[in-house]
Amino acid sequence: MSTPTWGLPCPVCGTPAAPAPAPCATCGLPAVAQAATVVARIGATIDEFSRERDALVATLRAAATGPAPAPASAPAPALARPPAPASAPPPRPAPAWSPTPFPPAVPPAAPPAAPPASRRRLSPQQVLLGLGALLVVAAAVAFVAVAWTRLGVTFQAAVMATVTAAACATSAWSARRGLRATEEALAAAGAALLAVDLVAAHALGLWGADAVPGRLWAGLSCAVTVGAALGLGRLTRSTVTWPLVALLAAQPAGWLLLPAGLADGVTGVAVLLGTALLDVLVLLALRRPLHPVALVLGGLTGAAGVLLGVPLAWLGGAVDSWGATAVLAAAGAGAAVLLREPRLAPRLPQRRSTSAVVAGVVALALAGSMADLGVAGTVGATGLGLLLLTAAAAPRVTGPALFAVLAAGAVLAGAGATVLDTTGRNGPLAVLVVAAAVPAVLAAVLRPQVRPAATAAALCAPGLAVLVALEGRLLDPVPAALLLALAGAAAFAVAALRAGAPEELAAAAPGTLAGLVAGSVAADAGAWGQTAIGLAVVGAAAGCYALVARRRPVAVLAVADLVLAGWIAAAGADIRTPEVYTLPAAAGLLLLAVPALRAGAASWAAEGPGLAVALLPSAVVVVAEPTAARLVVVVAAAVALTVAGTLTHRQAPFVVGAGALLLVVLGRLAPYAPLVPRWVTLATAGLVLLVVGATYERRRQQAREAVAWVAQMR
Repeated sequence: MSTPTWGLPCPVCGTPAAPAPAPCATCGLPAVAQAATVVARIGATIDEFSRERDALVATLRAAATGPAPAPASAPAPALARPPAPASAPPPRPAPAWSPTPFPPAVPPAAPPAAPPASRRRLSPQQVLLGLGALLVVAAAVAFVAVAWTRLGVTFQAAVMATVTAAACATSAWSARRGLRATEEALAAAGAALLAVDLVAAHALGLWGADAVPGRLWAGLSCAVTVGAALGLGRLTRSTVTWPLVALLAAQPAGWLLLPAGLADGVTGVAVLLGTALLDVLVLLALRRPLHPVALVLGGLTGAAGVLLGVPLAWLGGAVDSWGATAVLAAAGAGAAVLLREPRLAPRLPQRRSTSAVVAGVVALALAGSMADLGVAGTVGATGLGLLLLTAAAAPRVTGPALFAVLAAGAVLAGAGATVLDTTGRNGPLAVLVVAAAVPAVLAAVLRPQVRPAATAAALCAPGLAVLVALEGRLLDPVPAALLLALAGAAAFAVAALRAGAPEELAAAAPGTLAGLVAGSVAADAGAWGQTAIGLAVVGAAAGCYALVARRRPVAVLAVADLVLAGWIAAAGADIRTPEVYTLPAAAGLLLLAVPALRAGAASWAAEGPGLAVALLPSAVVVVAEPTAARLVVVVAAAVALTVAGTLTHRQAPFVVGAGALLLVVLGRLAPYAPLVPRWVTLATAGLVLLVVGATYERRRQQAREAVAWVAQMR
């Protein structure tokens, strides 16, 4: 019986390997056991990598949202073992049973998480290069400032040119050698040395350079720097510094080359805005690390053009004003074209915000130009803004166009209204404010996403128009207060119609504000009757809204408003009868108590406060200033309440009625107490004590039953 072979196969011939350190018995491979072990480990590692790859691909396919592509007909394996040499003999069949050298690896359940990106830090080499370049530039500045007058002009120019050229040439040599840090440091030093050369040449009058005006020399220096940087950038395409230097020097170059008379006018605006557009367009040719720099520079240059063009449109002459507006509009059109460019869109900020800003700037300049035409131009600008806002309400206007139209319309309308207000043109302004309700109404109807805000704007517009007319003395305070009260009532009517919708509160808030302003306007004018009427109108509308929408806080405010209106009307008419003030308040409290009564609440939580306010003040007045009519009415009402409370088993009516009767009786009998003879008083007191003492136990039980009966009332 033969013994099974336990060794691994030889990597060359496949014969079971002999124990170490013997060579292979068939092919003679030295140390065949160690070689077989290494090959087996490598094969197990390859198999494990293959399983991990399959698991990762399956996970990625499961996470992908799109349809998976069809598999290739014959995909090549990712990893393959090297084929056996051609000269080796054919492998022998493996034994029927052999031990597995390594256990199979379990595929991972999920791919490992990516490690967090490490922060970039300056290496010692970059620090040394930066300091070296800085010291070289500082030495050049000191050389120019100190030694320029000691040496000849030609020698100085030659030295500076040689040092600058050496720095640039060494940067190019480093780029070819792949020394990136050295390349960038020397390029930065060369650019700084070039700037020092140009500034020193003009400041110290090299070859008559000081005869050139400073502004023109600065522009020429920027142009020379741009040309040099572009040329060197084409020679060494891996250098990032040269495109950056060209970008920085190109920003003021065009504006500085303009004559002083043109730089502050329309031409200067055109040059600055054109430079900003070129900064955006050059993104197509720039490498990606410089894209943020180009965008920032373009934004700064464009902001400079806007800061120069908008004041020119408002404060300049007719030609300059309309010229600046035309240039800004052309730049805005160019920006819109660039925003629609597919190759630039992913690299630019959001199209919506950019479109809104550009349209707002153009609209502001247009408003300034139209304001120069007088009142008609200002009214036209405001009307144009309202037309744009009306057009924006259409549902088909979407995306960046919607934001642009909204921004332009809002800026035109706001700027025109501000000019009309500052110039005291309240009549046209009031008409335009009323017209502003049209786009707000359309937006509320056609765009549900902005319906609350649009509803509030539409309801506020009439009230604002009334206030504008009042400020311009086109309306007297009394009709103005009435119109404001009607506007508030209309707002509450809209809130009642839209009860439960998101715009309900947006409609109720302007109604409350209009009612308060109406009362304030009428009170300032001393028209108390008109104040009462306005409060009553708004209070009634608010009460109807509270009933429809079931808003108890609004109901309380509405009742308080109506009561206050009644008090103001009575005070204005110089009425001093107490019931004129107490009965409206009692009616309001009883009205508010209706829901509690229907819910079966306790009497003191429902009708108790209203009954007390209605009866007790009149009972006090009957005692203090008795009249026959008031006495009869108060006693009758007290008796009715006492009987009603007894029959309905309600505590509040019974206590209020009985208390009022007791107060009236005691108040009416108290003045006659001193007139009764003393013996009658003594005899009465004695008889009372005798009766009480004789029937003490029975009276005590009856008193307890009476108290318990009253306490059990609701």
